[in-house]
Amino acid sequence: MRALEAFTRKNLTTILLLFLAGGFAVTLVELFLLNHMDGVQNVAVIASILGLLAVVAGLFVKGGLRTGVIVVLLLLSLSGLIGTFQHLEATGGGEASAPALVASRADTGFTAIASRAGVDVQRPAAQEEEEAGEGGEAGEAGESEGGPPLLAPLSITGLALMAVVVLLGAPAREEQA
Repeated sequence: MRALEAFTRKNLTTILLLFLAGGFAVTLVELFLLNHMDGVQNVAVIASILGLLAVVAGLFVKGGLRTGVIVVLLLLSLSGLIGTFQHLEATGGGEASAPALVASRADTGFTAIASRAGVDVQRPAAQEEEEAGEGGEAGEAGESEGGPPLLAPLSITGLALMAVVVLLGAPAREEQA
C-alpha cells in the first residue's frame, strides 16, 4: 500500500491531467453521440478537442508554453459559460430558470404540470403515455420538452478550470526529477 501511495504522490499531476483528458474525451464522445454538430453547436465540439489537446500538452510542456496552455484552458472555460447562455436562449426566453413541477397522482390518473409559473394543466396520464410513445416533439433530436440541458456546457468549464488549477499547482519539470 505504501508503494502505491508513493507512486501516486510522485505522479499526482500526471494522474490528474490524464483523468482530465479522459473527461474531455468522454465529453467529446457524448457530443458526437448526441449529434451536437449543427452550426453554433460545433463550438462545444471544438472546445472539447482543444481542451483534450491542451491537457495532453500540459503533460509535456514547461515554462512559457505551460503558461500558454493555461491561457488556452482559461479561454475554453468561457466557452462553457457561453454555451450555458445559448442553452438558456434555446429554451424559449429563459423559461429554464424556473423548472416545471410535475406530480403523478395515482388516485385520479392525472398528472399536474406547471408549464409556466402559477399555471397548472391537468392531462390524463394515458394521454401523456400516448404522446410519449408517438415520439412527438420531445422525441425529435434527442431533446426533452424543455429544450437542451441548461447546465451541460458547464462540464467543459469545470474540466478546463480544474486543469488550470492542476497546472498552476504542479511543480516545474526540473523540480520533479
